[in-house]
Amino acid sequence: MNHPKHIVYCIPHLYNAGGMERVLTQKVNWLVAHTPSVITIVTTERVPEGKTISHFDLEKRVQIIELNIDFNADFQAPLIKKFIAHHRKQRIYRNALEQVLQQKKADVCISLCGKEIEWLGRSTIPCRKIAELHFTYYQRAQQIAVFHSGFFWRLLGRIRTMQFAAEMKRIEALVVLTHADAALWRAQGVKNVHVIPNPSAIVPTLEGKHHLSQLLGVGRLHPEKGFDHLLQAWGRIVTFNPAWTLRICGEGDDRKRLEELIEQLKIRPYVRMEGVSTDIRRDYMDSAIFVLSSHFEGLPLALMEAMSCGCACIAYDCSPGIRELIEDGRTGILVPAGNIDALARTMQRLIEDETLRLKLGNAAYAYAKEHFGEESIMQQWMKVIEL
Repeated sequence: MNHPKHIVYCIPHLYNAGGMERVLTQKVNWLVAHTPSVITIVTTERVPEGKTISHFDLEKRVQIIELNIDFNADFQAPLIKKFIAHHRKQRIYRNALEQVLQQKKADVCISLCGKEIEWLGRSTIPCRKIAELHFTYYQRAQQIAVFHSGFFWRLLGRIRTMQFAAEMKRIEALVVLTHADAALWRAQGVKNVHVIPNPSAIVPTLEGKHHLSQLLGVGRLHPEKGFDHLLQAWGRIVTFNPAWTLRICGEGDDRKRLEELIEQLKIRPYVRMEGVSTDIRRDYMDSAIFVLSSHFEGLPLALMEAMSCGCACIAYDCSPGIRELIEDGRTGILVPAGNIDALARTMQRLIEDETLRLKLGNAAYAYAKEHFGEESIMQQWMKVIEL
């Protein structure tokens, strides 16, 4: 390229230990190390007290601009009040981000599909505009369904999905995680769609999984992650497996509810709520079985990492991304989404059958080693960014 390109990434925040935050920091660190690119990350949400700006290590040459618009402050507000506050803050955000893009003379703006995606494609700022979607085509409707039910909310979910598709048609390139999701976007008339999976932050490795007696769940403690289902499934089989422990690594607003559920189920001695892990690779390596009980996902990074570490994986069949990672019965086991009884039976089956656990873990490791390499994935990104 003729000159270093200035890339501006837009993400709500970096302070959480989530998959999206982890992947973004991994990618920009790679770009800074391997290209002459100049990188700026723009965030909209305030950093809570006690948190650092970025949970994951970030190259010092990457600049973070905190706009502190705080869309999250209105999350629990009544619908009308939330609507008014949202539009007021959107005006503030658009003016601020466009000013950043002008001042930085940005060549590329990459949205991780936060609030800016609602107008970025209509912005007249002359830079290449790319959307990077870590969720499924139906994500907006699915998010609403986690908290609300009934005709009005289903209708609102469909409207939000249609609005999302309309904005994506104005973006110069859309990057999604799965081929199934790409097909849905193309069916809506979104033409420039690329499929690039996330790179795993864990180098695939295979160590002895014999005689381990630990199940693991990893993710934000949030209703969409379905940890209540995981705890209920564990509660149904725990008396048969007193030597086994369920560990859950992650933090979030759902902790109190989950802690209360643990007490109700009387499984406290067999569950460890670890909070944010300080060595997630070790947690995977120390676990025989990984369980993903989410209600919806894109291409879940935690599942990819568990496969990289040779865990026998169980997952709710809740999205095309899950099915692209797990070939049922070969690289893991799929369970009908939301079926707690089936989840419990599958967990019990793998606890009892060490031979099957090792077979699934070995196949998962082989798949991860072939598909999640950082170098090949970043080369695909360089083509999209046009570096």
